[in-house]
Amino acid sequence: MWYAPEKYSKPLVNLNEEFLKLSGDLNDKEAKITLIKFLRANLSFTVELLTGIKLSPYQEVTLRGMLNRNFSMCVWGRGCGKTFVASVFCVLQCIFEPGTKILVAGPTFRTARFIFNNIEKICESRGAELLLQAFGSKSKRNDQYEWSINGGSIVAIPLNGEKIRGFRANVLVLDEYLLLSEDIIKTVLMPFLVAPQNMKERLEVRAMEDALITKGQMKEEERMVFENTSKMIALSSASYSFENLYKTYKEWTDKIYSPERESATYFISQMSWESLPEHMIDKTIIEEAQNGGTSHSSFQREYCAQFTDGSDSYFSAKKMHDCTIADGQEPTTQIVGGKGKKYILAIDPSFSNSPTSDFFAMAVVELDDEFNQSTLVHNYAVAGGDLKDHIKYLHYLVQNFDLEMIIIDNAGYQFIDAANESEFFRNSSVELKFFEFDSDKEGAEYEAEIKKVKRLYNKGLGVKVFKQVFTSEFIRKANVQLQGSIDHQKIWFASKTAANGRAFDKYANARINVELTGSESVLDLIEIQDTLIYSVKKQCALIEVKSTAKGTQTFDLPQHLKRSNSPARARKDNYTALMLANWAVKCYYDVISMREEQSNFTFVPFVIN
Repeated sequence: MWYAPEKYSKPLVNLNEEFLKLSGDLNDKEAKITLIKFLRANLSFTVELLTGIKLSPYQEVTLRGMLNRNFSMCVWGRGCGKTFVASVFCVLQCIFEPGTKILVAGPTFRTARFIFNNIEKICESRGAELLLQAFGSKSKRNDQYEWSINGGSIVAIPLNGEKIRGFRANVLVLDEYLLLSEDIIKTVLMPFLVAPQNMKERLEVRAMEDALITKGQMKEEERMVFENTSKMIALSSASYSFENLYKTYKEWTDKIYSPERESATYFISQMSWESLPEHMIDKTIIEEAQNGGTSHSSFQREYCAQFTDGSDSYFSAKKMHDCTIADGQEPTTQIVGGKGKKYILAIDPSFSNSPTSDFFAMAVVELDDEFNQSTLVHNYAVAGGDLKDHIKYLHYLVQNFDLEMIIIDNAGYQFIDAANESEFFRNSSVELKFFEFDSDKEGAEYEAEIKKVKRLYNKGLGVKVFKQVFTSEFIRKANVQLQGSIDHQKIWFASKTAANGRAFDKYANARINVELTGSESVLDLIEIQDTLIYSVKKQCALIEVKSTAKGTQTFDLPQHLKRSNSPARARKDNYTALMLANWAVKCYYDVISMREEQSNFTFVPFVIN
């Protein structure tokens, strides 16, 4: 269903009927203007002419909305083609509006590059030879992709506060809008739309009008009215109703339905997979996703483009949102530990080389001794990686974070032994040693374990690693502990580094061996950390708790997500690493708060004559 309020309604001229009435010869200027009007009125024909691609009706309607409105939002289900439509829009906008400067940005540079690369793919495909002629020089750097076209440009950049302030653009294309910082959107991005594209022309016209009014040859109300041609395109899947995307969605919807005419115009498209033409969706994927029930919140958001409140999971998405440090505040995600700060590392290993395997996951939390709480500041998630790469990353963490304690799943404790034998640890004279600790015990037995650990634990000698056996009792306790920590805000999630100019500059200039991390650059590593913070919370929000016939509780992904064999399938390994880290924080503070035992000497020495 498409809806337009009365305030947007205006008489439309059927240009195609007008073109049919043309007769005789047209001069060169008239022919060009007529062709432009025809192409602008027939977008499907234009796209097929330029690229060889045939548009579906919903794609053409969406493109018209983007071209005719200042603010456009596409909340579409997975597989609906947001990136493709945005790529086609960038091309058409630059062709119909010479001199347009488009800035493509997203939560990570990879996101922005994906749209840019899609434009590149369209232009260089067979049948797009005519379109490619419109493009000029192209440059690709580690922090910026740029392509000149029709007197303007299409630029893809990483979205951090300081970087983006140096650019000028009149069209913003923002992918994965739900992951963008509200602060950056309001204080950095929105001001872009204030400065008009044709500022020089407007100043010249205003100067001439002032002169004519002074001479009495023109009235004030006869001044030229300049149309606002600035645009912002927001692309996203649906989010939780407490996140900024839904807030923006509601604000724009209210402005559309309001009878009062706004100076800016708005367009919103909300599409479920059910609205797609049959040939554009893989039904097997939908059927697989539907196995968990069409009412499941993750299915509603991912495929049906419906906003949900996030209250149906064991770990409340709303409470995790409330436990997230606001963007612009600290601590942010970190690629290097802070001076004088203490950290705990949790490892949930996976040794499969298959890209469809579980993540090899690690989590680093920063300790707050004043309140005995922690903040998740760093994550690692790799599926199908080599053991050597995991060891290199562990070495990077050991070298750059002051690790007080390390906890690892007992099923993969050999990873620590392999790391100690590696060239990286040997060359840096680093050795991690285990201490025995049965953290499952309770009451007096647990207190005895803590006293034992107090004697064995020695950070200076590297004795700071313990193995955790995943018994059903431990899994229950650790999940209850994590839920309680979230409910009572004893564990926090770091803010985005990209949304904090001071922190971004600090980490962007940090001296680290990027090769150990597997990232392309420091910038790439920063962006990965910002993305993983959201991913961890998303994994936690997917966890369901069930009870077996014997009364044992299980904490796992929904069955329909577990059955997927796709490399992009949902995983829970970062959630597991967070659960381990949170458990280790409890154990660490239990250990350090245990008072040293005082020895009572009953032997009294005496002299034998």
